[in-house]
Amino acid sequence: MPFLNDIYPDEFLLEKGDDFSTDLFEEGEAVSLEDLLHLVQESSEDGSLDIRNAHFECDEDALVWGLSVLCETRLGRDLAFDARFEDWSIEVDDIEDGAHIINSQLRILILPRCAPSPQTLSRSQSERSAFLMELARGLRGIWHDMTEARITTDVTIDDQILWARLRQADLDMCALRMAWEIRQTGMGGLWRQIIASPLGDMAVVAGEIWGAEEQEDSRDTVDLPLYGFSHLVLEWLKDANLVNAVDAHTLDALDVRLQRSINDVCGPVQLAARDILNLSTIPGEGAYIASLARTILFAPSFREIPDPVNEAYLRQILEECELTRSSPLVFTDSELEKKFFPHKLDTLA
Repeated sequence: MPFLNDIYPDEFLLEKGDDFSTDLFEEGEAVSLEDLLHLVQESSEDGSLDIRNAHFECDEDALVWGLSVLCETRLGRDLAFDARFEDWSIEVDDIEDGAHIINSQLRILILPRCAPSPQTLSRSQSERSAFLMELARGLRGIWHDMTEARITTDVTIDDQILWARLRQADLDMCALRMAWEIRQTGMGGLWRQIIASPLGDMAVVAGEIWGAEEQEDSRDTVDLPLYGFSHLVLEWLKDANLVNAVDAHTLDALDVRLQRSINDVCGPVQLAARDILNLSTIPGEGAYIASLARTILFAPSFREIPDPVNEAYLRQILEECELTRSSPLVFTDSELEKKFFPHKLDTLA
């Protein structure tokens, strides 16, 4: 495993103070990412951690192992170090739906344990893979929060549904890319688990794209983690099973807010191209979906709900809110659009 100081220049290295202690974690408490990366660096230097044969006595062990694995990838290192500079922390807890939670106010990433205990987690390949994937998604979720690509209730219902799809697609793509790079280090178990998961079809397509990329001897291409992302996101949006799962979660959230107050369900704000660009920005690389932002915003096909149960659920929410579902207008003449809706046009440069 490469040392972090072999990967990052001196200004990114972690500096340990005299009072630094590795006894950081107590049950139910968040640990700063700064301290966790200290432990990753320590374990790399003394060789005390074998990332291929994990054994966890506590949640801290699982976090250090997960970050050690993800720091083997370029994207994982970039996301982890950027979050470290913003004083983020990570906590492990029992979360029923198995998805991470971002606490923006306290700057805490809450991860599901994915197993009854840390000891059980260390013995199960499938549960370790689920934990690692959610940690990867969580680091990307922190990036979203730092770039203000957050979930908001101020936008229209249609746009909330589209935004949730795009956000989950981005989380999955980034986690897939990290898993692919981990596979290149000889840890193929995670990639095999993904092949057998609901993301299996996406993994096959991604493998074909990134496998062809590896066969090209151009260093410029190999170093671009954005390679193929825009195509993969479009493929994700065409997968009815993935879309339906996200839509069901989004509609449940809308319904929960509806029970509190009709005014909490949505607002008049519509998504703009700059929002999608923020969502799809990779550290140091730019927005991989820039050329497709306007197409995704205004194409009716990306707003259709493929599941009749979810469609009925949406209509029920709209009826209780006394709202009318309206898709955004699509103009073929950009000058005409600029005349009537100047606020919708955002510069993609």
